[in-house]
This record gives sequence, structure tokens and C-alpha cells, in this order.
Amino acid sequence: MADDAWVFDSLVGFLRGPVWNVPILTFIEHKSLIFEPGIEDNDDHAKIQEEYKNLVDFMLGSYMEDIGITPEQFESACGKASIKTTFHQTLFEQVWAADDYEIFKRMMIQKNLELQLQALELLQQRYGIIPESCVPGDTMTPDEQTIMEEIIKKSLEEHEAMQAGLDEETRDLERALVESKEERDRLETERNRERDMLEKALKMSLNDDAEEAEESSDTPSLPPVKTTIDPEELRRRQEYLKEQRDKLLALKQQEREKQLAAYETSVPQKRPKSSKAAHRVLDGSTIDAHTLQVRKALAERLKAEVIGDN
Repeated sequence: MADDAWVFDSLVGFLRGPVWNVPILTFIEHKSLIFEPGIEDNDDHAKIQEEYKNLVDFMLGSYMEDIGITPEQFESACGKASIKTTFHQTLFEQVWAADDYEIFKRMMIQKNLELQLQALELLQQRYGIIPESCVPGDTMTPDEQTIMEEIIKKSLEEHEAMQAGLDEETRDLERALVESKEERDRLETERNRERDMLEKALKMSLNDDAEEAEESSDTPSLPPVKTTIDPEELRRRQEYLKEQRDKLLALKQQEREKQLAAYETSVPQKRPKSSKAAHRVLDGSTIDAHTLQVRKALAERLKAEVIGDN
């Protein structure tokens, strides 16, 4: 290629679009449920990161097939290019998390907490309580904000029918959740702590500072959120909120699949192999991804851009 600088800017455009985001975000959200604050690392966590690494490789490989370039050409483009389009820092996190377990873990814990906050906000909206924004807008892309707005709209439309199907005990539990600030305060405190830890992990990765990494490896302890709620009642509320989070996940996946279908209709055959790969992931099909150096080349280029912006 005489001038392959276009490859990198084209890829950043791909990373911002639904063909990449739908399978990647769906994986992150569904797999984040076992990543709880304070839980020790275990084999399941490591296995999920390996699955995530394969997913990233699989999607990048399908993109390269679509535009007809080799891994060598891609690496060359990453070495020369400078991004000519804006990109959300989330893109860097998504790619870099495949190779850095600490970033991956913090990203997953934060996502689990954000999902619970979103589920709580959804409940509050149903009961006519306009919540303070539980999840800051800058943590979501415009497409994700559109998805949440659509889910809230449908939820409000179906509220009466849903209420009719609940028993009195469940209705009381919902009201207790939406009217109390304590659960939201707890989740926000934990989410903010995890966001800080993710920022530290990213900073350490960017600086390659082993000494700082060692000093910052411990998770800071959180002051307990004061509560007057009976422990058993608190447990019931937390379990119910997680059930609502799981229902929210199903709704978000439906909306993402619509988003992907709309994109494919608007630009037919633009990325046939990438689109097919995205559908295979959503269908739960087994993916066979070879370890790609392109992921590391891409991560290093994005890393250079993030450092350049700081």
C-alpha cells in the first residue's frame, strides 16, 4: 500500500459503530454480573477475560477481511497513523482491557454497578420519581443513551400492565427501593470508587510505571454507607434490584439488535464479514479467533493518542 494511513481512521470509525459495539457491549454487560466489588479474583474471571480477548481478536479479524488488508499492513498503518476523528476513551478501555487484567476487572465491576443503577433509575421512572442522573452521560455513548431512552419509554408505557401482575409484597418492595436513597447512595459510592480504580489502572498502563502500579494495586476501603434498614430487608432489596438488572440486560440486547439491523439496512454489504461475526456472537455461536498482533498494534496506537491528548 502506498499510503495506508486511511486504514487506521477507518478502523476507529468501525470501533465507534454498531457492528463493533453491539457484540462487545453485550458481552461486557452479560459477563459483568459475576464481577462484584470486593470479590477475590478467581478462575472464572480469568476465563471470561480470555473469552473477551478472543472476541476482540475475532471482530478485528473480520474487519480486516472486510477491507482486504493483511495483519502486516494493519500494523504498518498503526505505526504511521494519527487519528483524524474523535474517539471516546471507552474505545481505548475496550481494546486495552483484552491484554490488561486489572483494566478488564475494573471495567467489568464498574459495568455491573452501572447496570444496577440503571435498573434502579428505570424503577424510579415507572413510579413517577424523576431521579438525579444515576449514570453520568459521559460514561455512555450517544447510541447507548438512545437505547436507555427507548427502554424507559417502553417501560413507562407498560407500567400499568406490569403493576397488575405484581403481588402486594413485591409492590411494597419496589416502592421501598424507589423511595429510599440508601441503595442508590451505596451503588454510587461503589461505582465512583471503581471508576477511580479504573482511571488509576489506565494511568499506570499508559505510564508503564511498575513502582506506581505496585503502590496502587490495593483497592481502597470504602466507608460503610449508613443505613437504618433491617439487614434482611436490605438483602431482599439488593436481590430484587439484581433481578431487575437482569431483565434490563435482555431489553438492552433487543434494542442493540435493532440498532445493528438498522445499520445493516442503511449501508447494505458495507461490512458483510464483520456483520456476520457480530451476529454469531449475539447468537452465542462458538468463535474461533486466532491471537492477533493487530490487537496489540491497535492498543499501542490508541495509547499513544490518549497520551498525546493528556
